Amino acid sequence: MAGEINLEVIEGPDAGKQLIVDRPIVIGRDPNADLVLADGEVSGQHARITPSPDGSATVEDLESTNGTFVNHNELMGPAHLEAGDELLVGVSVIQFRTADDFRARGSGVIQLPPGLAMAERTPTYVNPEVAKVEQTAQPASASAGHPTVDRYLDVRVRRRAQLAPLAFLVLICIALVLYFSLK
Repeated sequence: MAGEINLEVIEGPDAGKQLIVDRPIVIGRDPNADLVLADGEVSGQHARITPSPDGSATVEDLESTNGTFVNHNELMGPAHLEAGDELLVGVSVIQFRTADDFRARGSGVIQLPPGLAMAERTPTYVNPEVAKVEQTAQPASASAGHPTVDRYLDVRVRRRAQLAPLAFLVLICIALVLYFSLK
């Protein structure tokens, strides 16, 4: 290999995590992935990076739910990676770097300015009764849940889902009234 290549998570829940790319690497939430990310928007096996002998690499999306982006462009097939390129996987930004770049610049983690930092807090949009039942039903070590179901914990989303059939019925009635009045 012409030069050692590395991945560094520079933004997201795993910021600071680094990995040498000396073989094909799978990125995902799955514990068996080579680079495991604690990012709820990342699929189990999200993307694969395959190194090339010239110090570059190829990245491909593994049919992830939210897609993989290279330098803000969504992957539609395998793409070539050069040093300095950035991958967006879920909400995590991963930078493709050389060993020389690490020695020269150190970590590339993007620090949050102190003025913008705030303590973690409980969301206000979750119905407190639902949150209380959810906390008592799951032990602290249990996973966060299923993303498809979790969005229905939001009270506003549940109300919209309950009103959708009524709104559809009203829309059909209006269309019928207009149809017969114009005939």
